[in-house]
Formats: sequence, structure tokens, C-alpha cells
Amino acid sequence: MNFYITTGTFSFLKRIQDKRANLPLILLNNPKTAALIHETDQKTIFSSARKFEVLDGFGPLKQEGFYALHNIPVSIEDRPAFEFDLKNKLASIKNVTGIHAMRILSPIKSDTYVVMTNWKNEQAYAKWDTSALLPNKSSLFNTQVLFTGSPYTVTFHAYKEESN
Repeated sequence: MNFYITTGTFSFLKRIQDKRANLPLILLNNPKTAALIHETDQKTIFSSARKFEVLDGFGPLKQEGFYALHNIPVSIEDRPAFEFDLKNKLASIKNVTGIHAMRILSPIKSDTYVVMTNWKNEQAYAKWDTSALLPNKSSLFNTQVLFTGSPYTVTFHAYKEESN
């Protein structure tokens, strides 16, 4: 399965989502930027996107709730060990209260993996992020691999149209 992420202004990405209402595009935003995500077995409709292969995951991604994108740069030679370790560490996340979906995304043309989680709300994510399962925030990604940069997390809220 292919996975594409493009970023830009909210209004620009909203127009793309509206024009392609037949596709499962999910619009995310935060105070600094917006992102549009597309999971498909086809090619991307985006003219500029980060491209990934879905390595593992569960649940349908929803146009609701809270999203956390954990970006983890990994050297090419350390990818197999990293993928094995990450899949094992994330195996139990599907049992966490408040999670809707998760994807482990392997980069196609870069060195940065993305672990994307979709939560019921920001509070459910925060509770998991500070739980006993993760005594140290970086412990999820504390593997014996060579990172090519520092891991970082970007969070978003799924855009929800206000009803009248």
C-alpha cells in the first residue's frame, strides 16, 4: 500500500480535498501548517508529496480526532533492524484506549520513517504519551540503530467542518 503526505496552507489543501471528494483524503491542521494524507494502492494525485510504503498498521484512518506523526530518520544500513524493533515495540498499541489507527511508513525517497497514529482526541494521545508504557518519551524510538538526525513529532487535529 502506498501512502502520501503533502503539506501547505489549509485553504489550498481544502480545495484539493473538495475537488477530489471521491478519494479518501484526510485533511489535518495545526496552528502552523496543514497536511493532506492519502492512502492508496494507486499513484498519488499530489504534485508534490512525501512518498511512503505502509509497512504495518491497523484501523481505518478517520477524518476526526487527533494525529501524531513521529518522524524518525534512519540510515539505510540500519533499516532492517529498525523496522523489526519498531514493529515489536508497537505491537501492543492497538490495545490502548482511544486509538483509532496506526501506520508505520517506510520512506521511498528519503531516510525518514513516519509512525502515524490517529487518536480519539488529544487527551487520549497525551495519556498514552506519558503512560508507564513510555517512561521516557524517546523510549519508543530508543533502538540500537544509527539515526541520521533527531526524531521529532508533529501533531495535528483532523479538520472537522462546523455544522450549522
